[in-house]
Amino acid sequence: MELTVAMLISAIAIGLMYSAYAIISHSYLSFVDRNNTTGMLALLDQRLNRDIDKAEMIYRDSNTVTMSSHIDTVIYSFQADRVIRQKLLTDTFKVSTESFITSFESVPVEGNPTDGEAKKIDDLQIVLLTEGQKIPYHYHKTYSSVNLFQPIN
Repeated sequence: MELTVAMLISAIAIGLMYSAYAIISHSYLSFVDRNNTTGMLALLDQRLNRDIDKAEMIYRDSNTVTMSSHIDTVIYSFQADRVIRQKLLTDTFKVSTESFITSFESVPVEGNPTDGEAKKIDDLQIVLLTEGQKIPYHYHKTYSSVNLFQPIN
């Protein structure tokens, strides 16, 4: 009888320990997942800021933004379920894009140019979806007059 009571108490204690472990493990995995998503968004924001600051000219063509300078060219492709950054290596940010709006001198620039030529932009607004939340980002490029001046031939 005493042995049965001891085994019953041991089984209850082991069950409680396993339940506590499962709850803590689930909370930790949820934290890690949320932390990875936040880190990815912060990295995307950092890369966009840096690439826009370094770019001499920024162009939009369809769903891509091309940032060119005398050193290199960076291409961002905004797709429905990911953002792809192409430089020497390709970075993929797995985040949904809800809206993607560009303009030049406060005039909206559409994604499909009519003359087949990429259009200059100085303002980029994107809304990303993550974990059911909309996160707006806004970037503005201030051009030098040297970059915008085009001599007449």
